[in-house]
Amino acid sequence: MSRVVELPAEGRLIVVTDLQGNVRDFDAVEAVYERAAREPGGAFLVVTGDLVHGPEIPKEHWPPHLGTFYHGDSPTLLERARALEARHPGRVHFLIGNHEHAHIGGPVVSKFFPNEAERLEELLGPSRAEAFKTWMVQWPFVAIAPSAGICMMHAAPHVAIEGRGDLDRLPLIVTDEDDLELEDRSTIVALLWARSTSTERARAFLRAVDPRLMVAVYGHDVAHTGYAIDREPLLCISSSFGCFDGDKLYLDWDLSDFAESANEVAERGLRPLYPNATPIHRR
Repeated sequence: MSRVVELPAEGRLIVVTDLQGNVRDFDAVEAVYERAAREPGGAFLVVTGDLVHGPEIPKEHWPPHLGTFYHGDSPTLLERARALEARHPGRVHFLIGNHEHAHIGGPVVSKFFPNEAERLEELLGPSRAEAFKTWMVQWPFVAIAPSAGICMMHAAPHVAIEGRGDLDRLPLIVTDEDDLELEDRSTIVALLWARSTSTERARAFLRAVDPRLMVAVYGHDVAHTGYAIDREPLLCISSSFGCFDGDKLYLDWDLSDFAESANEVAERGLRPLYPNATPIHRR
């Protein structure tokens, strides 16, 4: 099974990050993608992980740092996501994030519940939980668009690899002996949890996957302004979780258009998910 999906050189590329059970935001993403899919050449959607696990906090207790209020509903979101994938086979791709990994051998994630995976599987029930895990275990870690020079993944490209085959061989099960502190070794923990990395490590990762890649697009962290560029070639995008509606961004890019830098992709490709909403943190 390949953990790297390679996109063609024609059509629109739509990239969103970290929906975390936000059904309303998924509906907005779906509308964006469906419009792009009707254009000549069609479109491809990449969701860079953390599709699931959202807050279930009453509105009166909602903390401002979580952005616009929503009630997390991962079971509904999973149904919508699978239906969208079925309508557009080979064109809608979900990447494994650390929240999905918690269901299939990864470390426990404790954000809103002591064990997020346990909470979601309780909501799903045994049969739906098993179907979800069977589907998700097939998701890739990385999506690449070599013709555009863009690599998409859940977290920052900190992990050291020699080629994309290393990603295919990476075990999903994390044992007690695995390093959970993002040390310098090729582990799935480094792949799915790193919030940033050096320019040198990022470029080494991109070269190892495909020498044509110039920009790493990912989520995992929250950029309250909708995106952040710590340094080249890193472009962190926040499409949903932790942001106010007016600050939520997604990437819309022509797959035949080669990008030279993260700054170029940000300037030319980022779009507001809710164009009529007033930005709070973003200029």
